[in-house]
Amino acid sequence: MNNKYRRLLDGTNSDNDFWPTFTDLLATILLVVILIMVTTTIHNDNATKAMQNEIEQRKKKIEEQEEQIAMLTGVRQDIVNKFEAEFKKTKLDIEIDKETGAIKFNADLLFETGKAEVRPEFKEQLKTFIPIYFNVLYKDNKESIAEIVVEGHTDDVGSYMDNLDLSQRRAYNVVRYILSDEFGDFPFKSEVVKDITANGRSESQLKKKDGKVDRQKSRRVEFKFRLRNFAIDESK
Repeated sequence: MNNKYRRLLDGTNSDNDFWPTFTDLLATILLVVILIMVTTTIHNDNATKAMQNEIEQRKKKIEEQEEQIAMLTGVRQDIVNKFEAEFKKTKLDIEIDKETGAIKFNADLLFETGKAEVRPEFKEQLKTFIPIYFNVLYKDNKESIAEIVVEGHTDDVGSYMDNLDLSQRRAYNVVRYILSDEFGDFPFKSEVVKDITANGRSESQLKKKDGKVDRQKSRRVEFKFRLRNFAIDESK
């Protein structure tokens, strides 16, 4: 009987087995917690550094884009200033947009009403205009020129689609004449052949005066140029 209850009353061996095991468990839990905290701290530091690097890269790209915009703006303004200086020496009846450099011819000399053939009077104006125009564009800025656009515009008389067809044919005939043997050679013609396009705008960009459509000014041909947008290397 003494042997039967001795194991219940004598708890020394059980306590000695339990407490070291519990202590080891607490130590293990504490170590895991510390490891988690250290890992989290390292991850947060890495994430912070990665975010800072991303911010620096974006900042650099923005600065590069701002420099590019400033450069292109300077090129465009220089071209506009040269247009004004050179065409002031002529008797051409044209209007130069001081912001974009777009040049508009007055409508009266361009085409017969409702027709797309270039009138002789307009051909004579183009003979004077074209050599000056392309010499200014290409002489000092050839690498910056991306596209030359000849745009045909109509007034609001007639349907949109009829006017679209008419404006397209007028722009096309101007380009065809410029590049023809009849017109002859001019500075940078080989470059112009690659860059020039003809677009018809129909009545989508009407000119207005005192809130009303100015039909005479709406019927026009415009010469526009687009500068090359030099791509920024995204790998930097």
